[in-house]
Amino acid sequence: MEKRDVIMVVLGLAIVLVVAFVVKPMVTGKPVDMSIPVAIPGIATPTSTPTPVVTIDDAYERYMAAQNMPRVTTAAPTSTPTPKPSWSGQSQGIGFVDPARYNQTPVPTPIAHTGVASQTSEFESNPMVTYATIEGKDPGSTQPISMPFPYWELRYTVNPYDTTFTGTTGNKAAGVADSFGTEVFPSFSIQVIDADQPNRTIRTITPPGGLDAKLWAKGKEYDPRPWVEKFYEGVENHNYYFIITPHMVHSYRIDVMVPQRYIGKY
Repeated sequence: MEKRDVIMVVLGLAIVLVVAFVVKPMVTGKPVDMSIPVAIPGIATPTSTPTPVVTIDDAYERYMAAQNMPRVTTAAPTSTPTPKPSWSGQSQGIGFVDPARYNQTPVPTPIAHTGVASQTSEFESNPMVTYATIEGKDPGSTQPISMPFPYWELRYTVNPYDTTFTGTTGNKAAGVADSFGTEVFPSFSIQVIDADQPNRTIRTITPPGGLDAKLWAKGKEYDPRPWVEKFYEGVENHNYYFIITPHMVHSYRIDVMVPQRYIGKY
């Protein structure tokens, strides 16, 4: 190719470039698109793979794996409840507290009880032992007592005054004398209250047949003491207190009894 032909080709290319990048934008008013096309027909577009973010835990795992060392996981500590010691068989005395502690006042008038007295325990084959004792002569509310046993008995005895009769006679000067009399009877009651729900009365107990010291003095066959009340509580632990209401009695004694086989078990 001659030199003149080369010059003509170069000039042609220059004219094409001037028209494409200068004249055409001026005529259309659009800027020249100088960007590189993202997709070229016939050529697949490569996709970029995001670089994973390496955390401290990932780095630690890789380090431990490289050292062939197993990762040690520490479990959160758990607290073990302290077991409550079982009853050793030693009986306890139950004292009295201020009735205001329970927001209750002992009522002098006993409530009739529909139960019957019992001289023997249902568990005659298993000897009964004393768990707690209450002794006194005055009314009052006891301190709470915990009862973890499924079965227990309340054995109580009362020493009442003799039944008495008092009377008076009016003046006879005016004719027939007026007279009147009053017979006084001793009484006794025990209210078993749920210490966790002070408004819940479990049972109200009175001696069946009343208190009659003169009748009992005739012989043992006439004396029903001690009376026995039986309680079946299941296996849950309960807390109780007692409201004791005596009237005209010398003394009383209440024993909380449980089967001997419960010692060391509950």
